This record gives sequence, C-alpha cells and structure tokens, in this order.
Amino acid sequence: MTRSHTMTVSLGRRRFVGGLTGAATALALTGCGVSESSGDDNSGADKGAEGGLRSVKTDNGTVRLPRNPERVVVTDNYAALMLLELGLVPVGVPDGTANPTLMPKRDHERLKDVKTIGAVGSPNSQAVAALKPDMILDQFYKDKSAPLKSVAPVAHFDWATSGALWHDQIAKAALAVNREDKLTEIKKRYQDRIGEVKAAYSKQIATSTWAPLSGGQSGQFFLGTPLVTVMRDVGLKIGAGIPADKAGFLAKSYEEIDVLDDCTALIYPVQFDGKPTPTTQQLLDNKLWKKVPAVKAGRAFSSQHFLMANYTFAIGAVDEIEEMLRKL
Repeated sequence: MTRSHTMTVSLGRRRFVGGLTGAATALALTGCGVSESSGDDNSGADKGAEGGLRSVKTDNGTVRLPRNPERVVVTDNYAALMLLELGLVPVGVPDGTANPTLMPKRDHERLKDVKTIGAVGSPNSQAVAALKPDMILDQFYKDKSAPLKSVAPVAHFDWATSGALWHDQIAKAALAVNREDKLTEIKKRYQDRIGEVKAAYSKQIATSTWAPLSGGQSGQFFLGTPLVTVMRDVGLKIGAGIPADKAGFLAKSYEEIDVLDDCTALIYPVQFDGKPTPTTQQLLDNKLWKKVPAVKAGRAFSSQHFLMANYTFAIGAVDEIEEMLRKL
C-alpha cells in the first residue's frame, strides 16, 4: 500500500479523534517487536492478566504488557475501533467515542455503554484508575498518557506525526494486545474481497480514472483520503493530479476544480447517517461542482468509509467501490 507523508493527513485524523466528522487517516510502520517474558511486573501489567507478561517495543520504550489483556483503556476513537476488530471491547474510551454518525451501527452498539475517561486528549487519571485496566493504549497523546503508567502500563504508538498507514497502525495495536491471529483473519477477508472485485470488474477498473475529495472551509476542498490506499489495492487509477506516493489531503480552491476533469468517477464522504458534513454539502451545492464532467455524467458517488479505522472499514469501502463499478 502507498505511504502518505502529507501534512494534512494529521488534520484528518484529528477530525475523527476529536469526535468530529469528515475525512481522515493514513499511517506508517515504525519498527516494533515483541519478546515473551514471565518476569516480575514493574508497572502493574499483571492485573487481571493470565499467563504472565511480555516485553513489547513501543514508541515510549519497551513496555511490560499482559500476555492476554482483557481490560484495555484507549485514549482515542481509532484505537477503540481497532480493538473491536480484534475481538476486544475496551473498558474505557474518551468522551464522544460512541458517536453513531462516525461508525457502523454494530460498532456503536458495542461502544455506547463503555465508560468514558474524559475529553479526547485529556484522560482523567481517576476515571482510568476506577476501571482497573490491564493496560492503556495510546496513539496521539504521549505526554498526557505517560502519567497513567502509575495506573497500568501504557503502550504508545505514535500516529500523530509518524505518517503511518492505517494497516500498519492496527498491526501495532494487535501486537500490543497479543491478538495478531485475529488480525490475520480479517486481513485475509480484506484481501479476498479485493481479489473478487478485481476479477469481476477488470474492464471497468482498466478504463476508468478516479479521485476522492471532501469539502473544506473558506471555498476550499481536499483531494485524497486514506480511502486512496484501498482504491489502489482494488487497482483503480487515481487522477486529479494526486501524486502516486500520496493519499491526501491536498487543499485546492473551488477555482481549481477543473483538476477533476480527467476523472471518470468521483467519491465524496457521507457520515453513517447518510448525510454529508456541512463543508462537503457546500461543495456539492456549488455551481462549479455541478459542471464537473463526472458529476454531469452521474458518476459522483458517496462513501461512508472515507476514513480507515481498521480492516472492517476497508472491507466496507471495497463493497461500496464494487457498487460504484457496477454503475459504470
């Protein structure tokens, strides 16, 4: 999958992490490994865990984690969805995580009654301690999460500045909670779906050019999204001048909307209630948008999976792309 190092990727992640809606996410693997151990606990990691401890390399050093953690607190929304995919419901999440407009209904149902630990980026240590976690998983707030090591071991895998791709980041989460076998299963399902769509729609894929985009503030729109990684896996040609080594988000003004003229089809985001965000709705209502060739041809498609939180989101995106290809 293509790595993206564009500055605006961090902007997209913050929109989702902060409980807002919109496009988001891309990420990259910084080397992390694991070695099995059963020595004495030096950070409270053995609470509620069976089978001893393991030493895991994280971006805040080598941390002693439970071999089979069951009570995990997360400090961001993405990590909550990653754990769900790995078969683990977190015991603590930031305020606003269970937002039905940001996730599939099945995920909302599993998260809606989970205890909260304070605002995103400001975990409350007393609220965390009350949950008696085995470990804490953090991706964005190294300095804020570090003091929580007095409650339970903290595994920090930097996503705020690393430029890491979503599939690499979930691999780190799977390693931290020792559920890499679960990740292997869901990854295979994703790869199988990719293969099915590529085989069934090879002609449409070969003869079309695509671009994803979302609305921005002050007469701007953004080209690209982490959805680009899935689009490229399907084999779609990406147009609109999006560089081959980028996923997004690239800021453009409405006056530059003719950059979309080389595209056969376009994808824009909607929330899980089916509604575009206000800024994307402004783009869709603009007279310049309505003159874009793909729009005039009825080939501007909506996607609820514009961001990538996990492989389940990616499979949802493949399903949507399949429906779009049917209409070409």
